[in-house]
Amino acid sequence: MPLSELPNVRIVKITQENLSQAQSLLCDAYRDNEFTRYMFNADKNGYEQRLRGFIHEELLLHFSLSNISVAIALDNRLIGVAMVSRADLPLSMATNWRWRMGMYSVVGVIYTERLRSYYKTVQESLKDKKHYWISLMGLHHDFQHHGYGHMLIEAVHNECEKETNYCGISIDSVDSQYKHFFKSLGYEKEAQFEIGHLTMDVLFHARGNKLPPSPDREAIKTAESA
Repeated sequence: MPLSELPNVRIVKITQENLSQAQSLLCDAYRDNEFTRYMFNADKNGYEQRLRGFIHEELLLHFSLSNISVAIALDNRLIGVAMVSRADLPLSMATNWRWRMGMYSVVGVIYTERLRSYYKTVQESLKDKKHYWISLMGLHHDFQHHGYGHMLIEAVHNECEKETNYCGISIDSVDSQYKHFFKSLGYEKEAQFEIGHLTMDVLFHARGNKLPPSPDREAIKTAESA
């Protein structure tokens, strides 16, 4: 359904009141994701529990570090979520003791250490850039391919641009559709590395490069000012 037909769509922040909705949406978004299926071994019993534990611990650390969160709400229902971290967060996740203990208890030592190694690799790929990193992003499957992804990323950019001392925004993905989507928004491949049998691209959008027009820009402006 076009944005213009949904006048109650708006950009909101993630708070304690809607945190459980955000966690549920992100779990649904990452359940069949190739990266999380590899990282937490979807072929072994307990994958769903490990995935939910991972999302829970990521959100706890995210809020403890006062990072950026934006969401799309339709009335009181979240249909899209993006968690945005400062550039040093991968390193913080790799070294944060409370996060490690929480992850050890819900996903296990092996999977936690695998994830820590991955975060260090991501950090190394953009170590010379003071930037923001889209660490988690999910869009409800019923609302995909209708302009909501663009709306969500535009909201992310608007929030990040309030900080003058940064040079851009990055995201890492193994999903070909995600890569195509972000490249269509002007993100460029900054690094590439192998993780297991997967090829991970680190994409970067430099500050000052405008996003292309939204499929329904006027509706987005109306939603953001609501």
